[in-house]
Amino acid sequence: MDRPHLAPVVRPQPAPEVRRAVRTATPLALLTGLVLALAACETVPPPPASPPPAAGLPDGPAKPFSSGKGWTVTIHSPPGGKVFCLAERGIPVGQNAAPRLSFRTAAAESGFILSGFTPSDSGAAVKPGERYDLTVTPDLGPRLSLSARGLPNGSLYVAVPTKSYLEEMEPLARAHRVGFRSTGLGDIGTMLLSGSSWAINASDECRILHAES
Repeated sequence: MDRPHLAPVVRPQPAPEVRRAVRTATPLALLTGLVLALAACETVPPPPASPPPAAGLPDGPAKPFSSGKGWTVTIHSPPGGKVFCLAERGIPVGQNAAPRLSFRTAAAESGFILSGFTPSDSGAAVKPGERYDLTVTPDLGPRLSLSARGLPNGSLYVAVPTKSYLEEMEPLARAHRVGFRSTGLGDIGTMLLSGSSWAINASDECRILHAES
């Protein structure tokens, strides 16, 4: 009896082009996965910290030193800070909207604070910590060009070395009327300066007696 002839078993083989495609695609897939893994491991840097708020001038409990010519000089002792003296004037009748000057003296740095004003430029406001040019025009003596720092309460602070305080404040001591202007703020206003000579000298005397220690 004749045996049936069996056809040889032929196993399908991938075409050479397919094998090459598989070999080519495999490294690309690995590279893509590696890039994605590295991207997932990257940490997002935190946003930059906002700058600390601008500090105002130190202050503390006050006690009287002297008064005269409508001015009052007080001694201030900030907690953990340096003692300083402050000469302030009461608001004259009818001048509630006018700027006010306070003379501040301490061991190393002295000067004056300009407050109680409304800038004339539309939308202008004092920014804490920012520097402003300040033009001071007294009725007696030359015009002064000073630099002021904005305080958190909207005031301007002009600082000078204490050793030249009396010399720097001399135009304000002699003047009867003074005007203020700043490029960034516009016209700040005009004020009367009666008794300013007494206030400047009294604040310096207070500094010598109490703020040098």
